[in-house]
Amino acid sequence: MISLFRNPISILYIGLFVFVVLINVEHSFSESIQQSGYFSGSIEFDKQPAFQINTQKITANITKENELATLEITATSTNDSATVYTKITNFKGVGTYFIPGDQESTNIGNLIKNLRDFQNKNNFYEATQPNANGISNGVGRVNITSYTSDVIMGDLVIIGNNPAGQQAILGAAKFKVNLHP
Repeated sequence: MISLFRNPISILYIGLFVFVVLINVEHSFSESIQQSGYFSGSIEFDKQPAFQINTQKITANITKENELATLEITATSTNDSATVYTKITNFKGVGTYFIPGDQESTNIGNLIKNLRDFQNKNNFYEATQPNANGISNGVGRVNITSYTSDVIMGDLVIIGNNPAGQQAILGAAKFKVNLHP
């Protein structure tokens, strides 16, 4: 043990080891771990087989429009560019918000079959469009289960129609999105 301290190289290695340990301990307590957001749900476009959208490509923004807080959530599949878009006006935190909304707020729920083909109007399925029989059966529900200044979590369901009257259904989707990525 005494021969260890007589060799100056050993003292340098011990000092370097202590320095590295201290830096690692300091970083482990100073940095908070940022978990990525997720979106997971099944979607069916015009009676085609339903498929899963599982993506971490999800964003949310809270802005003010006409003195009301507005929440916008967008999730895009990395595999096929299917996109879910919701806009909740008069957002007040945890609660259930219906699409298209009541008389006071006009909430939006859109399902986009292929975002890359944005010029094809039949790629956009909106909750406000009527179906092939002319019936406005598009609806949606966004249930915010947890809301903090950093994270929003919840689930949503959207039934929308495109201008051709074809229907798309997003069923039982769950999401978590970081407000400050």
